[in-house]
Amino acid sequence: MAEIEIPHGEGKPGEKRVGILIAIIAVLLAVVGALGHDAANEMIVDEVKASNAFSWYQAKRQREYLNDIELRRIDIELAGNPTPAQGDALRHLASDLRKKNDEYRKEGEHIQAEARQLGLDARIASARNDGFDHAEILLQVAIVLCSLTLLTESRVFLRIGLAVAVAGIVAGGLAFNRKAGPVAAETPPANASPARPSSH
Repeated sequence: MAEIEIPHGEGKPGEKRVGILIAIIAVLLAVVGALGHDAANEMIVDEVKASNAFSWYQAKRQREYLNDIELRRIDIELAGNPTPAQGDALRHLASDLRKKNDEYRKEGEHIQAEARQLGLDARIASARNDGFDHAEILLQVAIVLCSLTLLTESRVFLRIGLAVAVAGIVAGGLAFNRKAGPVAAETPPANASPARPSSH
């Protein structure tokens, strides 16, 4: 019985090379998309953490402010005519409040520094996410242009597509190493007055 030969489609060598280039660009596109997704998630997490840290910092400042009010009240009472026992109790209470305020100040400085760092990390992640978005668009355009080479057999589209792909790779590399600008304007100053408690 004669063997049946199954024909195999053989494209032109140039078409195969273009197909391989398109596949490589597609892989790079997938990698850039994954990095952009991770950067977006990191930005959201850092922003939430920074917001929580600044809220905790304000809570510490408010407690310090309330203790200051109590210390002023104690000073007024001590200026009067308290009994020796009352005077000792008031001075002991004032000492405890001052120690507490020192603790609040140290904790507040640490929390504020941590919040500022988280804010900076969020800015970096946001900048990286934007850069990866731009790189992803460029790589998508590069795939379209290279695909047009297969349809038109014009190498002009291939050259332009490769140039755009290189631009996308550069944009992705810059995004990966991007740093954010200063964030001092977004953080409360160290000498900011604590939030005053509501009278309600």
